[in-house]
Amino acid sequence: MTATLPVRSTLGALLMAALLLSACTTTTITGSSFKADKEAEIQRRVEAATAYLEKGNTEQAVVHLRRALELDPRSAPVHDTLAQVFWRTGEYELAEDHFHRAIGADPKFSRARNNYAAFLYERGDTRAAIRELEQVVADTLYESRASAFANLGRAYNKVGDTARAEEVLQRAIKMDRRQWAALLELAAIEHARGQHVAATRHYERFRSLAPRQSPRSLLLGIGLARVTGDRDAEASYALQLRNLYPESAEYREYFGTRTGN
Repeated sequence: MTATLPVRSTLGALLMAALLLSACTTTTITGSSFKADKEAEIQRRVEAATAYLEKGNTEQAVVHLRRALELDPRSAPVHDTLAQVFWRTGEYELAEDHFHRAIGADPKFSRARNNYAAFLYERGDTRAAIRELEQVVADTLYESRASAFANLGRAYNKVGDTARAEEVLQRAIKMDRRQWAALLELAAIEHARGQHVAATRHYERFRSLAPRQSPRSLLLGIGLARVTGDRDAEASYALQLRNLYPESAEYREYFGTRTGN
């Protein structure tokens, strides 16, 4: 009889230890689950805000982003999306502030840095855009690296460094043969050099891949068609420019030249 008591005590102690261990493990899992749920909610809010932003509804985008900031005030994706909202509404100081917050929270968040570079380029600070893009393309795991190389090529071309522009544009195309933005930029460089055959070849590839023509691409198409003597193509591009982008600088450049204004 006396021999069984220590056994029971030992079993009890083991069961109690197991229960305590189970309780600790449950607490840890709950904590991890809570963190995962919070991150999932932030992602859901950012995706919803992005969808509203694409529709032009900045107010609803801000509603979701405000809630996401309450969950994590330092979230890089949230600040990146907020920056794009303020960029859209023309509140450029706020946009820049939130881009800085996004990159400060996560310096390796290449998407935010790429978006910031696009913001800088549009605002006319091309050199600063180049500095940001050089860091973006150095991220070999960035999912939109080919597009970043295309943007970098355009920036280099804008500051007059065509040799570097061509180098990075060719890299963009090697990474993604459907990189139509790089094809358009190469066509523009070649056209400016008088290499019209190569320019036309790249332009036709661009046309077959791009979802739509821009004022800049239509003006380039007009120029190439004029050089090659394709009057039908010139007239077609000019008509598209008139109908789609009557307020653009490219429209004024082409039709102003034609009318002598």
